[in-house]
Amino acid sequence: MASYHRVHPVIVDGAPPAVPEQNKDKLPPPPSGAYGDRLPITAPAPGAAAPLRAPRRKRHNRCCRCVCCTLLVLIVLVVALGATAGILYAVFRPKIPTFRVERLTATRFDVNTTSMTVSDAFEVQVITDNPNRRIGVYYDGGWVAASFNGTELCRGAFPALYQGHRSTVRPLITLQGETRLDSAVAAQLAQQRQAGFVPLTVTARVPIRIKFGALKLWTMTGKARCSLVVDSLEAGTRLRIRSNSCTFKLKPN
Repeated sequence: MASYHRVHPVIVDGAPPAVPEQNKDKLPPPPSGAYGDRLPITAPAPGAAAPLRAPRRKRHNRCCRCVCCTLLVLIVLVVALGATAGILYAVFRPKIPTFRVERLTATRFDVNTTSMTVSDAFEVQVITDNPNRRIGVYYDGGWVAASFNGTELCRGAFPALYQGHRSTVRPLITLQGETRLDSAVAAQLAQQRQAGFVPLTVTARVPIRIKFGALKLWTMTGKARCSLVVDSLEAGTRLRIRSNSCTFKLKPN
């Protein structure tokens, strides 16, 4: 009787055992790194360019350098401007010009009690003093107005002129206007005129440029305010100023 030898499968070089074709679909997929830790490598599609990785560290270094350079330039500019301003202040010793009303004349002052309007005109002579030894002042026009109890009565133009070192100018300004008053302001104005004690406010807004030697700076705004008390508002008379208090400020535009 013939003898049959049973053949057993042998695994060579760690290869997985053969699986019948009918059982392949029932088996789970092998985990990553199985069978000798050989992972599948996905090849790029034909004609596709390989992805490039951006040098993150180099870009970060460039951004840091740009920020540092910008901050350094700003610090140098601030220090230079501060040093320049300090030198100019030490050399020129700038002082703010003064402004005040010297004379006030009423050339017309008519009050219509029916329409509650006042038609008036004034001649105002102001004095501006420049106390600086090395600084000139340019007055580039502007306006001057007179008001009573917060109500503007008239307005005029401030002349354009130049004021040299340690000098005084006395421009004569004409103010004209026609204003409608409410009943309370009209009654108060009549009462003050009868008492011979009329408070007026003269304000001015003048564009000003400062001249340091041959250097002309940017334009600033000179703001003047004078609180006056006059004895009357009769037309054709020079008003006597009982009290006069003025302030003048420079503000950048």
